[in-house]
Amino acid sequence: MANCDSTVNDTKASYDPGWNDPPKLNYNPQQTTPNRPRNFLNKRVAFPLSGGTSTPGQTPPVNLPPIAASAAPPIQNVIVTDSKEDIDFNSDAALKEVKNILLSFLDSSQELGSKATSIRKRIENMENMWISGKLNKQVQMQMRDLANALKEDNPNKADEIHKALMVDHVSAVSAWMPGIKQLIYHCIARSELLALDKE
Repeated sequence: MANCDSTVNDTKASYDPGWNDPPKLNYNPQQTTPNRPRNFLNKRVAFPLSGGTSTPGQTPPVNLPPIAASAAPPIQNVIVTDSKEDIDFNSDAALKEVKNILLSFLDSSQELGSKATSIRKRIENMENMWISGKLNKQVQMQMRDLANALKEDNPNKADEIHKALMVDHVSAVSAWMPGIKQLIYHCIARSELLALDKE
């Protein structure tokens, strides 16, 4: 029987714990910690209301330099002046330029076929809104930039301007912008075909 007990003790000593066995803690019940006061970190400290002597548990007030009466600068009305391009912008000349570029691009794109008539109507719609003052100066300037991008065979720039107009001025441009978008996509397709031919 003693033999059995010694083998059980031996197996306990050479036993490897499994991956999910809890760790063995060395606990000595006779070891006691001295009584220390707990730190209560959720207590609020009162803010000193007067500049007198501080009571125990309060921090003395910090002596700050006096604040000058006129420390803040006076508020001035900032007038935003238009840029030079804004002042020099001629709406009628810009409309003529945009219309000529778009129509000449449309005339040189026979591949559009029956879509050309719809695009022409949308360009006329844009012209009518421009003349009647329904398009603000920012839209007009962006349309001039878009038309020049098409003229310079830079369809990616034209597409970026088109997206910006659709995001910022959708109510003003949504009626006629699909026609301009078709011209841009046609320009992109044409430049891709030219790139393939060069290879």
